[in-house]
Amino acid sequence: MHTVRHAAAVLALALFGGASCTPAATGAAPRPGVSSTALAAEAQAFMDAYAADLRSGARESIANRYDPRGAWLVGDGRKALQPVDSIRARYVSQWRPPASFEWQDLSYEAAGPDAVVVTGLFLWGVSAERRLTCSYTALLLRREGHLRIRLEDESCAPTPPPAP
Repeated sequence: MHTVRHAAAVLALALFGGASCTPAATGAAPRPGVSSTALAAEAQAFMDAYAADLRSGARESIANRYDPRGAWLVGDGRKALQPVDSIRARYVSQWRPPASFEWQDLSYEAAGPDAVVVTGLFLWGVSAERRLTCSYTALLLRREGHLRIRLEDESCAPTPPPAP
């Protein structure tokens, strides 16, 4: 529960820059001329392409999915605003693609004219025989005409110890 409250606070800061104001109502309408259905469809296409990039190991494409200002990376007891060049360096030099990857039960909620909150699960294939189940929350913001990740929370279920 603490993680949910923490993510909500970070989400509010990302959307409103820490200014004193009332948070946007759930289901806030997107910018004029774009329906919340169209915004959700755009976010779904973004997430589908993101999954394809993860499965194929498209490091540069993955790095380009993040907000040019950087992104809040939270989950598993961590919170950090990472500059986009640090995110890019991590994907290019350290990150390894999964053996398999699958989103599960993603939900899309318009949070403003150019903002979508995505929540759900994913299955990360560590190997052909082993997959981790992880929860996922992201705030996608429109930057330079495209949705970009401004906040990402990934928390994986504890792995049970191997059988004796």
